[in-house]
Amino acid sequence: MRGNFNLMQLSSKRSVRSMDHFAEIEEYFDGDPGMMQAIGPRGHQRTVSNRMGDFNAILDFPPAPKLGPMGKLIKSKANESELRGEQLFWGKAQCSSCHSGPAFVDDYMHDLQVERFYIGRPEGPIKTFPLRGIKDSPPYLHDGRCPTLHDAVEFFNLVLELQLNKQEKEDLVAYMLCL
Repeated sequence: MRGNFNLMQLSSKRSVRSMDHFAEIEEYFDGDPGMMQAIGPRGHQRTVSNRMGDFNAILDFPPAPKLGPMGKLIKSKANESELRGEQLFWGKAQCSSCHSGPAFVDDYMHDLQVERFYIGRPEGPIKTFPLRGIKDSPPYLHDGRCPTLHDAVEFFNLVLELQLNKQEKEDLVAYMLCL
């Protein structure tokens, strides 16, 4: 939910009209209204979801004291690992192709084709979520499949076939902890 008041980027797979609508459906349906048939109806009170939407609408990103006004690390505040991670983020690791701008998000949907690696239902395109404040919101990915940032980095290392070494993965995590 972080930063959604600003981005209005709501839901991972479907159009959601407002923060109220998000509060009403996202967790329950997991972006798929067909799930209601399997889960069953619930007692939903509009007065509660409206208040959830109101609260969510004021959430902002947490402070990032090592980031400068242009979203780059301030060299005097960052350590060597964080600086190497920033270079990887904008280069070899390809993170910035989907995570750029002040919120580190492109507001598009991407299909990572993860079904290449397991037998299961294709996931299709998923909205890119902001990385600002990412350290404060585990688990990671749209469905929480990665419990830690290390797991998320390894996930993308495998899916995007990046061939990052152990030090590069550590540096990338160190950088993301600054966002």
